[in-house]
Amino acid sequence: MRVILVPNFQIEYSIQLANGLCEYVDLTIAIWDRLAPELLGLLDRRVTVIPCGSPGELTRARIANEVRIFQLLRRSRCDLVHFQNAYVWRLPALTALGEEKCVVTIHDPRPHAGQFDPWSFLAIALHASRADALVTLGPRQQEILLGRFDLDREEVFVIPHGEFSFFERFASEAPIDPPTVLFIGRIASYKGLEYFLRSVPRIAMKFPTTRFRIVGAGDIRPYRALLRDLPDLEVENTHVTMAQVAREIGRAAVVVAPYVEASQSGIVIAAQSLGRPVVVSDVGGLPDDIIPGETGLLVSPRDPQAIAAAVISVLEDRTLREKMGRRARQWMATSRSWKNVARDTVALYEAIT
Repeated sequence: MRVILVPNFQIEYSIQLANGLCEYVDLTIAIWDRLAPELLGLLDRRVTVIPCGSPGELTRARIANEVRIFQLLRRSRCDLVHFQNAYVWRLPALTALGEEKCVVTIHDPRPHAGQFDPWSFLAIALHASRADALVTLGPRQQEILLGRFDLDREEVFVIPHGEFSFFERFASEAPIDPPTVLFIGRIASYKGLEYFLRSVPRIAMKFPTTRFRIVGAGDIRPYRALLRDLPDLEVENTHVTMAQVAREIGRAAVVVAPYVEASQSGIVIAAQSLGRPVVVSDVGGLPDDIIPGETGLLVSPRDPQAIAAAVISVLEDRTLREKMGRRARQWMATSRSWKNVARDTVALYEAIT
C-alpha cells in the first residue's frame, strides 16, 4: 500500500508515526522540514521525504507552500493520504485528491481555551466531509468531536498517542538533588500556569529546599504579580529545544501539567516516556494518557491545594516516586509503542481501502 502522510505542526508526532508505518506500507511524508530540522535525522531511511520548508509567516509564502503540497497530491499515485489535523490552509489540497482514500487525524477537536481560531469549525467540517475516516487520540476527544459535528460514529476512530522516548537521543539526565518540580512547554492561558504558581508556597513550606522551574516560550506578563511573590522560582521564558526538553525532564523529580483545558499533552507523554511521574489536571484527554496512581496523579483543575498535595505526596516518598517513574516508562514503551500505533493505523487503512 502506498501512503502519503501530510502533517502540519505535529512534527514530533508525525515523524514517530512515519517510522512505525514504514514497517507496513510504502510511505512518503511531506513535511515542514525547517520547523524542526534536528528531527529529520530520526526518520527511517525507508521513508521518502518531501521537504516543504516552513509554512511561512507571509500569505504569499504560505500559498506557495500549499501549492507545492497540492501539486504533490495531484500528481501522486498513492492509495491513501493521511492528513495530520484539519488545517484551513490545506483545504485546497483536498480537491487534489482523486480516488485516493483519505484519513484525517484530529489532534484538537475544538480550539484551546483562550486560543482564538475562527477557522477551526470550517476546517474540521470540510476535512471530515472528504475523509473516509477520522482519528482522534483518545475517547474523550472522540466524544468532543462527535458532539461538535454531525458525524457517523462508525467513521471516527480512536488511536492513542504514541510514546516520546526519542527525546533521550538528544540528551539523557538523571534526577538531581534537591528535587525539582517542573512546568515545561509553551506558555498559554489554557495551560493553567497560575494554579501551579499558587501551589508553590504550600509545597515549599513542606520541602523548603525544593527547586521550582518554569521553562517555555510564551507571554509571561499575566503571571508577573504571582512571580514577584516567588523570588526563588526559576523561570526560563524562551523557546525550548529538543535537547532542553530531555535535560529538564531528566533532572526533574515530577512534571506538572495543571491545564484547565486540553486535548492531549506531548509534555505529559514525554515525561512518562522518560521515566518521570506527572501531576496532571483531570481535563480533556489527559486522564487517558496516564495510569492514575501508577504513572501519575490526577487533580481537579484550577485547584492549587490539590496540585500541592499531589506533588508533596510524590516528593515525600522517593521509593514511590522511582516506582512511578519506572512504571511510566514501561507503560509508554509497551502500550503506547509506535509499533502498536502503526499497527492500529494500518488496520484502519486496510479497513477502508
